Amino acid sequence: MKKILLIFLALSLCTPGGVFAQNKKIGGRVTSSDNGMPLPGVSVKVSGSRNGVQTDSDGSFTLNLLGRQYTIVFSFIGYLPQTITIGSNSTYNVKLVSDQKQLNDVVVIGYGSESKRTITGAISRVKAAEIQGRPVTGLDQALQGLVAGVQVTSASGTPGGAVTVRVRGVSTINADSQPLYVIDGTPIQTGSNSQIGFGNGQTNALNDINPNDIESIDVLKDAAAAAIYGSRASNGVVIVTTRRGKSGKTSIDLDYYTGIQKATARIDALTGPQYVQLYQDAVQNRYAASIGTPAYPTVASYISAALNRPLLANDPGTYPTTNWQDQVFRNAPISNYNLSINGGTEKTRFNITSGYFDQDGILKGSDYNRFNMRLNLDHTINDKFKIGTSTSFNRSTSSRINNDNNIYGVLSSAILLSPAINAYNADGTYGRDVYSSVENPIAAYKEPLNLTTAERLLSNIYGEYKLLPSLTFKTNFAADDQIYHERRFVPSTLNAGAAPTNGSGIEAYYSDLNLLNENILTFNKSYGDHSFSILGGQSWQKDNNETLFASGTNFPGNDIRRLSAAAVKTDASSAGSSSTLVSFFGRANYSYKNRYIFSATLRSDGSSRFADGHRYGYFPAISGAWLISDEAFMKNISWVSTLKLRSSWGKTGNNFVNDFASRTLISAYNTTAGQGISYAGVAGLYPSQLGDPNLTWEKTTSTDIAVDFGFLKDRITLSADVYYRKTNDLLAPLPLAGSTGFTTYTTNAGSMYNKGLELDLQTINIKSTDFSWTTNFNISFNRNKILSLANNNAPYASGFGSWVQVGDPIGAFRGYKVSGIFQNQAEIDQLNTVARTKTGNATALYQVQATAPGDIRFEDLNGDGVITSEDQTILGSAQPKFVGGLSNSFKYKMFDLSMLWQFSYGNKVLNWARSFAEGMNAIYGQFATTLDRWTPTHTDTEMPRAVLGDPNTNNRVSDRFIENGSYLRMKNLSLGFSLPDNMATKLHVRKLRIFAAAQNLATVTKYKGFDPEVSTFNSTPASAGTDFLTAPQAKTFTFGVNIGF
Repeated sequence: MKKILLIFLALSLCTPGGVFAQNKKIGGRVTSSDNGMPLPGVSVKVSGSRNGVQTDSDGSFTLNLLGRQYTIVFSFIGYLPQTITIGSNSTYNVKLVSDQKQLNDVVVIGYGSESKRTITGAISRVKAAEIQGRPVTGLDQALQGLVAGVQVTSASGTPGGAVTVRVRGVSTINADSQPLYVIDGTPIQTGSNSQIGFGNGQTNALNDINPNDIESIDVLKDAAAAAIYGSRASNGVVIVTTRRGKSGKTSIDLDYYTGIQKATARIDALTGPQYVQLYQDAVQNRYAASIGTPAYPTVASYISAALNRPLLANDPGTYPTTNWQDQVFRNAPISNYNLSINGGTEKTRFNITSGYFDQDGILKGSDYNRFNMRLNLDHTINDKFKIGTSTSFNRSTSSRINNDNNIYGVLSSAILLSPAINAYNADGTYGRDVYSSVENPIAAYKEPLNLTTAERLLSNIYGEYKLLPSLTFKTNFAADDQIYHERRFVPSTLNAGAAPTNGSGIEAYYSDLNLLNENILTFNKSYGDHSFSILGGQSWQKDNNETLFASGTNFPGNDIRRLSAAAVKTDASSAGSSSTLVSFFGRANYSYKNRYIFSATLRSDGSSRFADGHRYGYFPAISGAWLISDEAFMKNISWVSTLKLRSSWGKTGNNFVNDFASRTLISAYNTTAGQGISYAGVAGLYPSQLGDPNLTWEKTTSTDIAVDFGFLKDRITLSADVYYRKTNDLLAPLPLAGSTGFTTYTTNAGSMYNKGLELDLQTINIKSTDFSWTTNFNISFNRNKILSLANNNAPYASGFGSWVQVGDPIGAFRGYKVSGIFQNQAEIDQLNTVARTKTGNATALYQVQATAPGDIRFEDLNGDGVITSEDQTILGSAQPKFVGGLSNSFKYKMFDLSMLWQFSYGNKVLNWARSFAEGMNAIYGQFATTLDRWTPTHTDTEMPRAVLGDPNTNNRVSDRFIENGSYLRMKNLSLGFSLPDNMATKLHVRKLRIFAAAQNLATVTKYKGFDPEVSTFNSTPASAGTDFLTAPQAKTFTFGVNIGF
């Protein structure tokens, strides 16, 4: 019995210990090894079971264990997984090491971020390293050639000028076609704020964002990714994340580069003698019947007496030559300075930056400079509550010049003014062509004042509170305040300011205050293999803008340039407008084993821009992905590291129309416009706009099917997307009969589609201790077609030669086809005979009565025997067949080399400058190509004869001026050297890198103009691809240094 009692006692003593061992509770904290910061949301899971939790906002966790031996796996996006074996301790503090590859694969989505491995939408990312050191003014230029499906075109080479960005083609005709830009969570206003005309030279509000402040740029391309932004997402969404502070030792970085710019191309022009000879030939060809008669025995006598232009009647060899392009182009300096201070503690992190960008234009008289400051601050109050701000201030000034669709500009006058004019007269005054209104190019850049000043304060403040371990509430308040001031003074020394104007001046102000409040709840929870992420939010955004415009003439001189000195006040007006957008949105994500992933999004937008009953729109999206490479049947295929199928469908909108586009408006009398009612100075009102009460937003329905490949442990990755986007309810101006008192009104009518294929290939070609080589290649094929239009599908003209027509793409060109040059009168007579036979009209002519040998013969496409407007046809499109980019990065020990090629193929350009500079019909300067013009002794040519007045209209829109706009351009080449760490330490610096770079170094193209990358009408999709007196891009060479302390 005693033995039994002893055994029972021993068991009794052991049992509590055994029970305790089987029910153990452990806890601890997970932090980052990089900076010691806590990591919330880390998965803490018992290996081989479903038992697991996530760390809370300060990285802490508590986990109940069941069993004797345990292996715990810690995993988190952007960090390498870590496994530990549980012993007798109950507290385990873990430091996770960042996985640089995973960090590179995290992308920002609307109101959050996600691993690229698990996203279901089409999102592309550009990292800061890819744009660092490039001499670009704005972030939109930085995207060029780097993102599949994104076409970036600089409208011209003027500093601070407009840039066109197209995401998966053009989905509108008349509304804004630019993507929505979101800076640190705040949707901002973009575009041009200018009220003063500079031809088509526009400003660009995106230049207020310093590219050096950017951490990453994420482009949301399909509806699954972009629908969370609803009615503003049809043109894609560009999310910009700026650099934020990191805890640890404070770091100071200074980045600087300076360099020189020059024009990418020049166009040879006629000399003075050649120009006068051409003019005299043109007069001879036009008035041959009168020349040689007793009244006008010579062409010189006809020019002097009949045309009253004696200064053009002398021997051509006696005239001087001025190369006007040499007078206006220059080698222009460019510099950029940027200072960044980054650091903080576990509680407070900060990033402070300040920068100055200074660029002179390659055309004299133009420049752009920008000063900016930014503070990004994050503070953790406690384990549940954190706050922060992103605040930036920018001030830019630019000296603008008339150009781009403006014959009084600097480059335009350099092309169009006679080269037979001296730059200066003997008395020091500007040389002028007394027979032309074209300005002296030197005076055009020296004399006027065209000063633009822009100031912008962009700030947001957020607060984030963890209501529950899996539930977070975030509120965000933002303000985007812009002030824009323009001054112009045209002195009496210029043609435009001469008597009777006696000088003219303009001052214009524009202010815009955009306010935003967003409130968001986010729920994240994992249950074993099941993961849920649910987001719900509300947004309120209001935009208020005001304008002030005044002008005057008749100044007492050219020294006092303020409007107070103008004797005649020609205009004084002001206006104000506002719009509000109220939204509710939600997104639900679910994944099973991170292998089967589903997402659904819905946004409701209510816009004040539309009438009652049409203000609210609903924009849903659904998407899914299957990570096939994680399936068991793929485990033995070791060379396939990633294989994922993605698919999405959704709707987005476009509400970028005037604030009161749906309303019928009454306006006060406007002196400048000459509208309204004013009698004896008594004010009046007039109907200024006919509204459409049913007006609503454009709606785009998108479908995307894609596959993502990764081979050899993702050393080779390929993404292929096929998409179809159809836009309905296009916002369009519907023509009205003049008897209504209006010419057009805005309504919803028309539809179009874009469909295409995108390929994005990234390879790690070589990776060793001393040498690495990576390659990125992207190419995009997009096809656009107009399916229907307003007014019973009636086609209409746009720009100089563009045509909007069902069945053709937006940006199509329409005109006549050239079949050759008439070589003799017999050819003309024969065609006139055919014309009379076919028409039954005895006086019918194939072209016109004045058609003569040397004139262009146009094709009779409809076969009726005569050339009429019915013989015009589609001659091509500004839409490229494909665009893309190729970049290679090399690193050998401390040296780095990178190059980026960018290309566009299959697009046409209407070179309308040639219709003037190869017109040979007036007193404009001419390109040297006109030396190849037709003469009776030089007939083997495509250049027609010179003839004053162009009676045959040789210069009509035809395929003569429609050119191949394809090009291949070395966009960027950079070579750098980084000082070894041991040498940097001796110099008491953290890092030191010096580099040399070239931008737009080489261009391969058949285009005859200055630059194939051009769009005079950059803000009008229907008129894309026109080049009229547009400044070329700059070829830039820079040298710089990056220093870190």
